[in-house]
Amino acid sequence: MTYEEIKPGSTNYFGYLTVMSKYKDVVVTLSKKHPETGETAPAGRTYVIGVLGNKKKWYEIDSQSLNGLSDEDLQKELFKILHPQTHH
Repeated sequence: MTYEEIKPGSTNYFGYLTVMSKYKDVVVTLSKKHPETGETAPAGRTYVIGVLGNKKKWYEIDSQSLNGLSDEDLQKELFKILHPQTHH
C-alpha cells in the first residue's frame, strides 16, 4: 500500500482501522468576526477558528492572551474540541 492510498480519515488496508487525524492537521484562523453570524467580536476578544476535515469549531479568547500562545498551542486546543477522545 502506498502513502497516497492512506489519507487522514480513510480506512486503511485492514478495513476496520481509521488513519488517525493529528493536531497538526487543524487549520487555524483568527478572526474579529463571529464565524457564523459575522458580528464583530467584543472589544479585546478574538475568535480562534479551527477546521479539521469537514468539521469547524471555534472559541473566543482574550486578544492579549494570544501573544503568549504559539500556533501549535492553538492547534492542540482546537484539536481537543474538534476531535474529542472517548475513553472506553
